[in-house]
Amino acid sequence: MPSQGSRGFSLLELLLVIALLGILTGIASLQLAPLLQRVAVNSGVRQVAADLQLVRMQAIAHNRRLRVTFQPGSDTYLVEKRENGRWQDHRLHSHDRTGDGSGSIPLPASVIVAAANSRGDVIFIPRGHVDGGMTLTLASPDGRFSKHLVINLAGRVRID
Repeated sequence: MPSQGSRGFSLLELLLVIALLGILTGIASLQLAPLLQRVAVNSGVRQVAADLQLVRMQAIAHNRRLRVTFQPGSDTYLVEKRENGRWQDHRLHSHDRTGDGSGSIPLPASVIVAAANSRGDVIFIPRGHVDGGMTLTLASPDGRFSKHLVINLAGRVRID
C-alpha cells in the first residue's frame, strides 16, 4: 500500500532538475554558436557559387561581359554588366528582394569576404570563360571558419 507522502515531487527534486536543465542548456548554447557560424559560411559559399554560375550562364545567353566584384572585409559583392563601354549595375532576379535594381548582393549574416585575388574581379566573357582565374575566401568575422571558392579560366566554379 503506497504511503501518503510519496505522491508527487519534493521541492528539492524540482530544483535539482531545473538546475541540471540550466547546465545542459548552457553547454548546448556554447556548442551552438560555432555550429551556426559554420553553417552561415557554408551557406555563403554555396550562394556565391550559384550566383557565379548564374552570371556565367547570363554572359553566354546575352553575349555580353559580366563582372562580379568582391572587396575583402565586405559582407556584399557586386554584379555588373558591360554596356556602352562602361560597367553598370546588373541585378540578379534571385536577389532582387528590395526592388532597388542594385547589383549589390548581401552575404548571409556573419559572413565576410576574407580574401580575393585578381583585384577581387571575376569577368565572364560571352563564351563563358573568365579573363583570369580567382580564389575567393569567405569566413566568419572572427576568422575561425572559412571556405575557399576557386574559379578557373574555363569559368568553372569549385568549392574547396
